[in-house]
Amino acid sequence: MATTARKTDLSPLEAIVIEGTLGDEARMSERSTTLTRIQQLTKERQKLYTKSAAHPFLAHANSARIRAIGAEIEQLWDVLRRERATRRVQIERALNVTHEDEDENTRPSTGPSDAVPRHEANDTNSTDAA
Repeated sequence: MATTARKTDLSPLEAIVIEGTLGDEARMSERSTTLTRIQQLTKERQKLYTKSAAHPFLAHANSARIRAIGAEIEQLWDVLRRERATRRVQIERALNVTHEDEDENTRPSTGPSDAVPRHEANDTNSTDAA
């Protein structure tokens, strides 16, 4: 049975491994990645801005496409953040990293003494004796 180390922070080596893996993932398969699509749309939007600045009469015609590109880029950034967060969680699980807030929520209760703080239990006993 594997033991889990209780950690709140990653060691410098673990942080490097995680960030390196996330960066490598962004560079993989350039034709189909979300980041590549964001970069393509950003270039297209920049070209439209340039055309609109050079020819003010095209600004109105390009504005709808510029807004659509902006909305798509925002959606793609959300997708990319979710992908990276999922991958980070997978790596942290592989490294057996647990966070304090996860430990508190998943820790089983050991009995009725967990339900009542000790100082309150002592207060109720002292008033019963009086």
